[in-house]
Amino acid sequence: MRLVLLVLLVIVLCISALGAGLYAGTKQTWPVTELKRLVAKLTNQAIQKDQFGRLLSYPGKTEIACPPQNETTAVLLVIGQSNAANYQGQRHQSGDDRVINFAAGHCYRAASPLLGADGELGETWTLLGTKFIQSGLYRTVILIPAAVGGSSIHRWADGGDLNAMMVAVIRAAKMRYTITGVLLDQGAKDFALHTPEDQYRSDLKSLIDTIRAQRVHVPFFITRCSIGGKGWSEDNPIARAQASLANSQQAIFDGPNTDHDVTPFDRYDGYHFAASGQEKYTDDWIRLFRALPRS
Repeated sequence: MRLVLLVLLVIVLCISALGAGLYAGTKQTWPVTELKRLVAKLTNQAIQKDQFGRLLSYPGKTEIACPPQNETTAVLLVIGQSNAANYQGQRHQSGDDRVINFAAGHCYRAASPLLGADGELGETWTLLGTKFIQSGLYRTVILIPAAVGGSSIHRWADGGDLNAMMVAVIRAAKMRYTITGVLLDQGAKDFALHTPEDQYRSDLKSLIDTIRAQRVHVPFFITRCSIGGKGWSEDNPIARAQASLANSQQAIFDGPNTDHDVTPFDRYDGYHFAASGQEKYTDDWIRLFRALPRS
């Protein structure tokens, strides 16, 4: 009965949208948002978000038992702005329960969009987890997203609203898992804001210090990601500030240089990665993780 009702209502919405377009003599777009909300409501899988816009629930998620952690498990905290936050072109899903999305104390089979980030499109991290397993680097990959599109570095520094959110995510994760790596993809917003190099460096260091204060002393990777609009060049204040903080003795590493490696042809809108950009990005991550000392 519920399925019949769903089909009937979808038909009514489509006819209504078409009729409105014919009557007005204009082209109408498909009512995607309205239909998604309707399907979610009828299937009791409503889209829920927190005060930062981060997904708490999304239709079609498959909850699974959280696996134990051992030396073959990667537990990755993913932070930053849109290219870390479900704004990419290609969606991905794990073929089994070895790539996991951990959010609010629960585990789900990883699939775009990931819970814990604010976008509703594609993402790289599920693909990365799959490649980690295929490469033999790990047997299980647990993804803990805490990313918000369009966020400046100042919001992630001590005293910022996303800094406090990140601390809460870390504390919740530590009740079950030990984080093994932190992946930051951020910078384009600050290039667009013309954030001074010294200010960016100070705020980024504050972010790292916050994570260390939570006793998360693991590799911290800074993705070179500063493409932010008019007047951009690869040598810019944000990129220089990011590069200046790399220090292997402090377990702070250069992440992928997407400013150089992910070309405009790999971005569907000039900023966000298309499928080809995602492939390049994940291959860079594999190379970087292979180079890490193995205990």
